[in-house]
Amino acid sequence: MRKKDSHFVEFKNNRVFITLFLHVVIGLLCSFIPEENAGLWVGINIALATVFALVNYTIWLFHKNNSKRYFSLHTFVMLLGIAFYMMSPAFRALYPSIFFWLLLLVTLVLVGFLIIKYDAVTNAFVNPGDSWFVKILGMYGGIIFIAGGVLWAYMNATETGPFAPVAIILFFIGIFLLMIAPIMLATPERVKELEKPRY
Repeated sequence: MRKKDSHFVEFKNNRVFITLFLHVVIGLLCSFIPEENAGLWVGINIALATVFALVNYTIWLFHKNNSKRYFSLHTFVMLLGIAFYMMSPAFRALYPSIFFWLLLLVTLVLVGFLIIKYDAVTNAFVNPGDSWFVKILGMYGGIIFIAGGVLWAYMNATETGPFAPVAIILFFIGIFLLMIAPIMLATPERVKELEKPRY
């Protein structure tokens, strides 16, 4: 009898449905913060959870023979989904003010920058004392925290309700997840290269 490849991921073990369930649960909870248009956001978040599941299934089709790579990319998609759900209450509270568009622009630039520079993100976590990226990330993190402070002030000024502190906390959790998610794009071989001491 032929021995199974230890790197092969069987369909029953690909965790697509587990991640889908996780996304649906978190998405449903975040749909009611605030309660306005909750029905609409329940539909949107469930639809997005389905899209994330299809992306993970597609990743499984292409990488099912490489378990390490598959689960790394799977985790990346999972973190992106959770980050979106965490940040959505804050965006919903700001829409359609100018602060919504400013925060959205800053966040999209951050996401694009982190994905493009995923190798630098990985190096920043593997070698935190030997990376210019840490300084840039720190500066950008400062901008995000300033934006969060403005968001807090705006919500208080417009009396958006008691959910405001929760939305702010969830927003920062989402930002944190966005900042660590690109690490999952690096291959195990690349991580080992970065871990090697430099002289």
